[in-house]
Amino acid sequence: MFNYLIDSAGALLGPVEFFVTPGIGIQLPSNAVELAYELPTPEQGRTWALVNNVPREVIDRRGLVYRKEGGAQQIWSELGELPESFTAEPWPGDYYVWADNAWKLDEAARLSDLKNKVLAKRDVLLREAVLRIAPLQYAEDIGDAAHDEQLALMEWKLYSVELNRMEQQVGFPSEINWPVVPGSSAKQ
Repeated sequence: MFNYLIDSAGALLGPVEFFVTPGIGIQLPSNAVELAYELPTPEQGRTWALVNNVPREVIDRRGLVYRKEGGAQQIWSELGELPESFTAEPWPGDYYVWADNAWKLDEAARLSDLKNKVLAKRDVLLREAVLRIAPLQYAEDIGDAAHDEQLALMEWKLYSVELNRMEQQVGFPSEINWPVVPGSSAKQ
């Protein structure tokens, strides 16, 4: 006789040996079953379980699974096929959607997000430029700007115009040629 434990999902584990209690014999725990034969090793992705008190090889998708809507991870603990809303195929990451039984890159979503990030950075840089331009422009407006202040004002205005025209660059938003901040030699 061969003894198998039944796990919380109903899968048979074993065979296992139990101690013989003198005068009583082998006592099976409540989560065990005794079979007249040893079960063969199941195929990959399958396990043995009792179905109507008969050992049957069943599909075993337990473990890490992914929601087809959004790719969220979840631990699956039941025997049998996964529900239609899950897959065992690992989610590759952001911008991937489930289509035609596979994860596919949603290039439009990736580019849209990239565009939003680039424009947000551009807007921060434009706000910083406005803070630099304002006092220089005030000095120019009242006729009190020194020659180096007039040059700095022109550089900051040109920088702002280049930032504002960023969307017209050929590789936008994937390839950005950030303008050089006035007074520095490093690119953004």
